[in-house]
Parts: sequence; C-alpha cells; structure tokens
Amino acid sequence: MAVIQSYYSEARVAKIPAFIHQERCWPQVDKYSPCEASCPLHMDVPNYVIAIAQGNPRKALAIIRETNPLPSVCGRVCHHPCETDCNRKVVDMPIAIAALKQFAADWGPEEKLKAVPVTKAEKVAVIGSGPAGLTAAHDLARKGYGVTVFEAAPVAGGILTSAIPDFILSKDAVQKDIDYIKALGVQIHTGICVGKDVSFEAVQRRGYKAILLAIGNQKSVNLRIPGADLPGISTALDYLKEAKRGFLRPFTGKVWVIGGGAVAMDCARTALRNGAQEVHVACLESREQMPAFIWEIEAAEREGIRIHAALAPQEFITKSSSRVSGIKFKRVTSTSLDGDGRISWTLAEGMGSEFTVDTDAVIVAIGQTMDRDVLSAVNINRRGTININAETGETGVTGVFAAGDAAGNGRTVTESMAAGRKAAIGIDQYLSGQPIAIQKDNHGVITIKPEQVPGYFVRRDRWEMPKLSARQAINTNKEVNLGYAYWQAVEEANRCLNCRMCANCVFERGQLCYETAMRLL
Repeated sequence: MAVIQSYYSEARVAKIPAFIHQERCWPQVDKYSPCEASCPLHMDVPNYVIAIAQGNPRKALAIIRETNPLPSVCGRVCHHPCETDCNRKVVDMPIAIAALKQFAADWGPEEKLKAVPVTKAEKVAVIGSGPAGLTAAHDLARKGYGVTVFEAAPVAGGILTSAIPDFILSKDAVQKDIDYIKALGVQIHTGICVGKDVSFEAVQRRGYKAILLAIGNQKSVNLRIPGADLPGISTALDYLKEAKRGFLRPFTGKVWVIGGGAVAMDCARTALRNGAQEVHVACLESREQMPAFIWEIEAAEREGIRIHAALAPQEFITKSSSRVSGIKFKRVTSTSLDGDGRISWTLAEGMGSEFTVDTDAVIVAIGQTMDRDVLSAVNINRRGTININAETGETGVTGVFAAGDAAGNGRTVTESMAAGRKAAIGIDQYLSGQPIAIQKDNHGVITIKPEQVPGYFVRRDRWEMPKLSARQAINTNKEVNLGYAYWQAVEEANRCLNCRMCANCVFERGQLCYETAMRLL
C-alpha cells in the first residue's frame, strides 16, 4: 500500500485523468470489452459489474435489463463465453460474471413496472414462450407493439419451465423474469397449441401483421437400433418433463444415459436424485469432444456419475422379453461432424471392440427435434430446421419469422435469446416498411496482453459460486448453486479491471486513476 501511496503523490495524481466514469476521464468507450463482445446479447457487463462493486445491485439489475429480459435465468444457465474472454485472466482468473448476474437478479429490488404504452397499430403474435419467444416479445413490447404469446404448455417458459431441472433452474427464478415481461404489457396465453387447438391460418386471421415462430425443439430423437422400443427405455425430454411435473416413479438399480450433451447430464443427475444406485453416461464422442460444457460434465461427476466416452450402442437387450436389461456397445475410434452438424463415427473392430453392460433402465438423450404440426406454411431445410435468413429471421413467407432451436440458431439459452432479438429487429423493420437488414456492429475489442499488466497489480483469488455438497445435492431438487452472499459478490466484482473504461490509463499510458487503484488493491 505504501508503494501505491507513493505512486499517487499529490503531484502525480494531478496529472492523471480524474475518477472513473466522470467527465474528466478519457476512456476508450469506442471499443467493447471482451466480455461485451463475446456475449450474444452484448450486455453492458462492465457497468453492471462495477455497480455491484459499488454495492448497488438495484442499479446492476437495471443495467442488465436494458439488454437481457431474463437475468434470473441467465445467471443460472448461461454458457458465459464472457468469462472465457475476460481480460482478468491475464492477471489471474476471469471474473465470475454469470454468478454476479444471478446475484443482481436475486438481490436487486425492482420498482413496480408500468406497462409500456402500445403506440403501434400493428399487432405481433409469438408462438412459443421459450428464451427466443420471450426475448422477442419483450423487445417488441418496448418498441410499442401489442404482443401476444401463444404457449402450448400449461405454463409459460418453454424448455426453461418444462425440462431444465429444478436443481439447476428453479421455477421461481423463471417466473420472476416472466412476470417482468408480462408487466411490460405482453399477453401470454398458455395451453394453446397452434397447429392443434387453433390453426396457424386462424392466428393470421386474428389481425396479427407479423408472426414469430419460436416453438423450440420439444421432441426427443430416439435411437434406431434393435430393442429401442423395450419397456424401461425413456427419451430425454419426456423423462425430464415427467420429473418437472413430479410424476416419476423412483428408480432402483443401475441407469445408463446415452448421449454426451447438456440434456444427457441433466438426465443423469435427475436419475441420481430419483433413487438410482448407479448412473452411467455413454457417448460417441471422446471426452474432449463431448458437446456438454466442461462444468456440466464436472458437476455430474462430482455427484458420482460415471462418464464413458467413445462408445456406440448397438442393441438393447432383454432377458425376460418384458424390459430392457442390458446394452451392447462397440468402441468408437473417431467421430466427425459434417457441414450441417450431423455426427458420423468409425467403429473399432477385433477383440475387445464389443461388450455388453447390465442395466435396469435407459434414458436416450441424443438430440431433440421440433413438432411440425404448426409448420405447414414454412420450408424445412435438410437439417430439419425452419429455413430462415440467419441475419433477420425471415422465413420466406411474408410476415412470418422464426428464431431459436426450431430455426437452428438456439444452441444455448443465450443464443436463443439473441436469435429472438434479431427476429424482433427484423419484425420491427418489416412492420415499419423499412428494408429488413441487421446493422453490423463495428466496435473494436480491447484485448490486454500479459506483458501490459502493471507489476503492482495484486493477484486475487476468484470467489467461486457457493454450492451444496455432493451428498446434499443428490438428496434434494433444490438449486445446487446457492448464490453469492452480499459481501462475496462485492468482493468478486471488485476484481474487475474495468478494461473498457481504463484501457487508456492502465494498459497504454501505464497510469491508473486513484479510484480504480483503490478498488483493485
């Protein structure tokens, strides 16, 4: 500290641009910080993190909501590419941005909202209330459109409320964000399946000048191998939906999950909580190539789930002709993806390449597809998704747009939200009579190199998310991640370099404004 006080003598401080975020500071505000650039929603991460560092979660939440209508959801399930690119990693560890978002959503009290006035004559229908549909509805309502959302399920939220396990994303967290969107004036009608309860054409005849298809992928893909229809074999989404409704019969014995993605990890962890004594996951890919994110795999393993990579199921076996009792596997030597994202693989041959395992139940989690009942009016491409203009969401049918999983641009929750936002921009341009085109973002990105880090920067440990122990976690459906205490969030936020605002001072001129110096030490 004495070194810093010496560095900031009165004479020296007088020459440094004054305190951060004020008029006399000369920040590089024409560029994004890496966290903003990598965020699919381009959230103002630096400002909401600094607000938390200042002990103001209300302000942080208001900043988040400018670009993200689902902060409670995203704080829990975002794949957080912002952390991968965070400049703090050149000092020690990236800022725990997702955990701070959850803190802001949980701790930031919101003022009572008033509905946004409807100022546009045109009405918009959104079919599906998952992340893409809710984001588009939110954005269009804020632009002054009357927006109605049609949801087939009894509860709004799409996959967020129907299938993501409660121990990852609680119903209360989702409902908080949905209530916020409804308070803006968005009408959400549940229990109405467009294509079954009401035709797509009937929706068009109700006076909606634009329609967004955001129906998601609500059906699981099954394996096409002998024995796939045996009792005791479930498909992933059916299994997770039953679990969310509390209708599952307890498992006993050994369960095998087939698949290596996030849904497979969710199924495996759910089976463990549902009474299985052993849970195994088998996937085609090598451990390094598994589609699940590394933290999802590690969470499963921490709870005792065993991962078996590079295995291809060949046949489901039964001993009594009444229920699955085993799986015949072959080892996989390599996998590859084609241009449409379809996987192919090469099987090993010879001694030891094939073996059989015993099981009491199987859950198949190899992918999802959409319900096509509503899609007679639009074209489906060879990947099995709605054919759209990737930049605008246009389907080729006048006034009909699409976004999210069903349109092939919703691999994660946040990417689905970004797709919903693009479609909302396209819908607004279409209804306003403008050329439909997404403006390109030409912001540069501030990247800090290790050699630019001043020697007086103090390395500080990252505050990891507090969690239930593995033993506690598998005995409850409550959220495993407990969220930061107030002081933990402030401590973690204070690790932020605020690189967007300070890149001139710290990393180019070798100087540091006093407020930032005090915060980083």
